[in-house]
Amino acid sequence: MAYKGFKSLTEERSPTDQSQSKGLRNILFLVGAIGVAGGTLFFSTAPDPTALPPTEIQSPVIQALEVRTRPISSKVLVPGLLQPSRNVELFAEVDGRVVEVGAHDLDRVEADQLLMFMDPLLAEVAVQRARASIARAESQSNLAEANLDRNRGLANVNVASRAALDTSEDASRQAFAAKIEAEAALAEAEDQLSKKTIRAPFSGLLRSFPVEVGEYVRAGERVAELLDVERLEIMIGLTDNQIVDVEKGAPVKIEITALPGQTFLGVVDGVGGAVDSETRKFPVRIAVENEDGKLLPGMVAMIDLKLGQGRNEITLPLDAVVDDFGLKHVFVLSPTSLGEWTARKRQIEVTSIPFLPTQVAVVSGLEEGEQIAISAVRRLRDGTNVRIAPNVAQASPTEELVNQ
Repeated sequence: MAYKGFKSLTEERSPTDQSQSKGLRNILFLVGAIGVAGGTLFFSTAPDPTALPPTEIQSPVIQALEVRTRPISSKVLVPGLLQPSRNVELFAEVDGRVVEVGAHDLDRVEADQLLMFMDPLLAEVAVQRARASIARAESQSNLAEANLDRNRGLANVNVASRAALDTSEDASRQAFAAKIEAEAALAEAEDQLSKKTIRAPFSGLLRSFPVEVGEYVRAGERVAELLDVERLEIMIGLTDNQIVDVEKGAPVKIEITALPGQTFLGVVDGVGGAVDSETRKFPVRIAVENEDGKLLPGMVAMIDLKLGQGRNEITLPLDAVVDDFGLKHVFVLSPTSLGEWTARKRQIEVTSIPFLPTQVAVVSGLEEGEQIAISAVRRLRDGTNVRIAPNVAQASPTEELVNQ
């Protein structure tokens, strides 16, 4: 019954539904025919792919470096403080009242310039008294010599006794001793008088001079501090690996923080032979002339000191070296007839340069004047043709690599 019901439903479709289904089939047939005709037309009019010219393959462009030897030297950059080469404190050696001063605090003075003069009256009196004592002693000595000569003559003719002769000889010796004592007293008095005057022992800068006219100073009192600033010094410390390459007299470049853009020249004036117990470094003294007076004690300086003599070596950028499981290679470029270059892979031996992590030194495998690739080396293969970019990198023979 169900089958009969289904059959009756399909047989009962209206004529309108049947005409709509037929129209849909016609539309689909027409669209298919148009597609086939369009495809046929496209393929019939398309150009032959075998007739197109082949695309030209361009060689890669790289940067190159012309191999050159360059001097390599080590150096150290060490900070330090400028210090006077001499620092002298002046003390009064005798008591006295100041009657004259020839300079003041922070003045620049010349060698032997008067700094201070004390009242010399008592010292001058002592000198005069000592001179009078010498005159008296000389007179007594002359008298004793005359008596001695007389008694010797009398003794020769048995007129004077031996005792009288001995007394004359003793008197002569005592008179001579008194004369020497008087001369010593004069020298001491003159020394005391000279100490009433204090002069600059050398040209320099008076850091301190707290003395005024009328002030009474005592022996042993500090009256001035004088700095020698015409020649300054800088003390630095170096390790044992560095000190072995430092020689006395070696030139030094000095830059002053307070004077940017200016460079001063100095020399190694002294090299310590023993390590400092506190810093555990070897002391090195740097001397620098200061004739124009620009440099002052206490300024911060940067010392540029070369260690030993430079050596000529071939150096390469580390990026130009290819590491293949521990083996080092570079791509050496050789010209071709087409104006291009051929990159050939070559094994080399290199060593690192202390304190220059971006550079290596070539031990063997390269010669001066050859050209190597320094860019895109990871993408190159042995025998690849390349083109070199303009302005080939070239290390100047006078260029110097310095490791610090």
